[in-house]
Amino acid sequence: MNDPHNAATNAVYAGRATSRTVKLLPDGTVFHGRTAQKIRRQEQGCEYAAAQLIALGAPRPRPGCDPALWLREALAAVGARNFRHRGAHRFVFRLGRTRREREEIELGIPASRPYPKQPDPEPTAT
Repeated sequence: MNDPHNAATNAVYAGRATSRTVKLLPDGTVFHGRTAQKIRRQEQGCEYAAAQLIALGAPRPRPGCDPALWLREALAAVGARNFRHRGAHRFVFRLGRTRREREEIELGIPASRPYPKQPDPEPTAT
């Protein structure tokens, strides 16, 4: 529905979200920074996060080991790599009951941004 190649959704293209470097796991999933923080600080959900890495071949954490050190070793053991994500495309919809209500809404963003027409180039590892 929010296909960046189809402007027929009446959405306004608002550019990209913030670009960032993410950890890409061998199975193609992203290991989010927040997930890593849960492991480092031993917060709620850290066991689930560690289990994801163990399922990919990381060694189990030794009792009493430093969680940050284990995380670094586990990410290296599974072959996680840094990936520069350019930022997700953002679209804004005007909400209102009638067309007139929708047209009167000020979005506060430049309306001249063209919809992206080409797919992003293949990612590169950093």
